[in-house]
Amino acid sequence: MISQNSFQISKNWWNQFPYSLRLITKIRFYGAFGAGGVIYLTSLIFNNIGLSATVIGLGFTISAIIGTLTRFFTGNYLNKTGKIQLPLITSSILSIIASLFFICSRDTFLYIIGQSFVGAAAGIYWPAAEFGVPYFCHPIDTRKAYSLVRSSEALGIFLGVFLGGFMTNFLYSKSIFINDIFCMFMITYLISKNNCSIKRNLENFQEKFVDRINNGQSKWNKNSVIIILSILLITTSLALIQVTLPLDLVKGGLYRNAFSKEITSLIISFQLILLLFLQWPVGSWISKKGRLYGLKFSLVNFSFASFLLFFSTYLNVPAFYLICFSLVLVSLGTASFLPTSTDLVFRIAPSNKKGFALALLSQCFAMGYFFGPFISGRILDLFGNASIIWLSISCCCFIVFVILYRRLF
Repeated sequence: MISQNSFQISKNWWNQFPYSLRLITKIRFYGAFGAGGVIYLTSLIFNNIGLSATVIGLGFTISAIIGTLTRFFTGNYLNKTGKIQLPLITSSILSIIASLFFICSRDTFLYIIGQSFVGAAAGIYWPAAEFGVPYFCHPIDTRKAYSLVRSSEALGIFLGVFLGGFMTNFLYSKSIFINDIFCMFMITYLISKNNCSIKRNLENFQEKFVDRINNGQSKWNKNSVIIILSILLITTSLALIQVTLPLDLVKGGLYRNAFSKEITSLIISFQLILLLFLQWPVGSWISKKGRLYGLKFSLVNFSFASFLLFFSTYLNVPAFYLICFSLVLVSLGTASFLPTSTDLVFRIAPSNKKGFALALLSQCFAMGYFFGPFISGRILDLFGNASIIWLSISCCCFIVFVILYRRLF
């Protein structure tokens, strides 16, 4: 009886959202479910195969460079057509090809080719996925809508990493790529099945929504530069945590012993579980604050989290607890940042540049992978730990927080 009641409550909560918003939420769930294992576990898989941290970081950098080109192409396409179906299906096909290359890869060449397709797929997917949310959320507030889709992504990423880690350790070492192929087929199916509904919603709400947001605004907001730079710093921090932290943990710190693959996967899963449970309540709470509050809150959390990661390299047994606490702060900062950044960028952009603006936001995430993982890989290979990386992130986030606070308030 209790379980039936709980199910009905969950169903009623889910049904409060418009059908079109639920559809884009499902699409983004499958995208995150497939990408979760690929993002967090690819570096560990190919490190076990024998690739160096430098080569692994180079792969992520090449992926980011290719993603840059496809992002702005996609943004221009969205500005002209306002259609998201073709980019989403194209990105799914490219992601399937990337996973096939990863499955076949035993050396650097095929790994780099696979990362190239990942970059192309991500560059096409993200602007279109972000573009659809504000047009599909009416009458729900945009920040609340972004909190919903980000919550579904947090669930997808957690399941992708958790199941991927289990299958990688106990079934097949490259199971995450098979899971990614399955998820991309599901996205293609959902879009094909609901193509008419997607088209109708874009046509019905696009003009009305843009006019309601900024009344035909023709120029960028005066604070656009400082906002974009703040977002770029946070996305770079996220990229370094996703790529560098697993390698840093298995290599060990100055005095901290190296963690096993199992413990490392557990720590990463812990952070993803936190994000899963924090994304909706934190996102809903942030939506009631000023639009820049979430950005400041994120910078403070990332600054302290990175400092704790830096401090943990000089410890041994207590380091485990410091790392876990730092990931609590990372989860809080991420849960605040994800819905806030998308809503901010959408609103500061001119009416006829929404697609470009969301491509620019997606590019901020890609920029984090441009040189960050490659440089961090070199640092790990040269020094054996990432203490200087965490200290740099901590200082930069704190400085930008001070600049943001004084400039805008």
